[in-house]
Amino acid sequence: MRIDSQAQSVLNDLYQKFESNPEVSISAPEYDQLQVDYLIESGLLTKIDASTLSGWAYIVRPTYEGKIYISHLKEAPITKLHEFIRRGEEIGKKEYHPAERGFALSYVSGPLYRAWMDEINAFNERYLKDHPMHDQIFQTYFHRRNRPPAYEDMMGHLHALSADDEFKVETTEEGRTESVNNKALAIDIMLQEDIDRCKSFLSDPKDEAIGQDLYIDVTSRYDTIIPNLGAGLYQCMPEQHWYDPEISGTSLIFNLKSITNKMLAYQAVNYPVQESDVHITERKTMSNKVFIVHGHDNAAIQEMDRTLEKGGFEAIILHEQPDSGLTIIEKMERYADVDFAVVLYTECDLGRAKEMDQKDEKYRARQNVVFKHGYLIGKLGRDHVCALVKGNVETPGDISGVVYVNMDSSGAWKMQLGKNMKTVGLPVDLNTFCG
Repeated sequence: MRIDSQAQSVLNDLYQKFESNPEVSISAPEYDQLQVDYLIESGLLTKIDASTLSGWAYIVRPTYEGKIYISHLKEAPITKLHEFIRRGEEIGKKEYHPAERGFALSYVSGPLYRAWMDEINAFNERYLKDHPMHDQIFQTYFHRRNRPPAYEDMMGHLHALSADDEFKVETTEEGRTESVNNKALAIDIMLQEDIDRCKSFLSDPKDEAIGQDLYIDVTSRYDTIIPNLGAGLYQCMPEQHWYDPEISGTSLIFNLKSITNKMLAYQAVNYPVQESDVHITERKTMSNKVFIVHGHDNAAIQEMDRTLEKGGFEAIILHEQPDSGLTIIEKMERYADVDFAVVLYTECDLGRAKEMDQKDEKYRARQNVVFKHGYLIGKLGRDHVCALVKGNVETPGDISGVVYVNMDSSGAWKMQLGKNMKTVGLPVDLNTFCG
């Protein structure tokens, strides 16, 4: 779930209020309605009352999902960084020692200071391995006992890190996931290239000099990546991570075969080929067409069509496409080859369980709408399909994890739809999309 910093701030503020009140009344101008609607549609808040007597006003309560999100937010690296700064300011007052008894400089020292420094070092190793400030923070930590200005230096590092916009972006939950995925992809590509190089040499090992260079490359590259890489190799001391660079003859061939097999096994375990990877690659090359599934509510169809067109997308409505002798399902397969789809649940049918009275009937979407919704989730992935509900429509209970967006008359649904499309990589300008 991606929520911008302003929405996070609003959510954090409300959940602090929930600690003393089970429900909170909110309204303009303190809160932005579209922003609050988005948090409600995301399941992070629940609305139990609304009034339009003067602008808008909601009574909101916390949700389980919201509590989980807030707890994760508190564990985010940027939040931890701000906490280090806050604690550092307190420690600087509580454990401050003025210059005296022959000491030329004042200093900060004590149990709170030592624990603070240790936690910062752990944070540095966990989140800042590739950051330019990693080494500076480590050096300050390493010399913390024999350099009186270590406290001031560390506070300076923390404030500089807090001002680094790139750190703020990279250490969000999504950013960290993307960073991990990028590193995994880089290692996988490197592995495949070296596996191919080894196979090529082993298929024709005439030039021993090429084999020796290859052996030096792969052993130095994967010694810290693949566990027990040197185990069982000739002329190698695995406990010392030492590989003989002058190995030759049958020993060289044996070692390269063994390492190739270890690379193949490591690749199979850690970077298996995913079928979804193929679908993602295919989708990246497709146009910005959006498939619309609908019932009999022409007003809802036209409003969705206009919204998508305004945002620069081409709406695909199945009955407007040429039949070309195709069955309905064949037309779906042909024209649903898109990046994104929207499903409109509108008050088209009435339904009830057979043991219930007729007065208990509820509005339902057309059966074909429900079927196509499930089909598109299977074809595109759940995050590439957005279901919108107009009116008091009973939604299917067996499509687990699907979030339904209320297609309200105020148009707040456009913001939610636009953000969902943007999340999966579509080029959505929210100002144009929601205007």
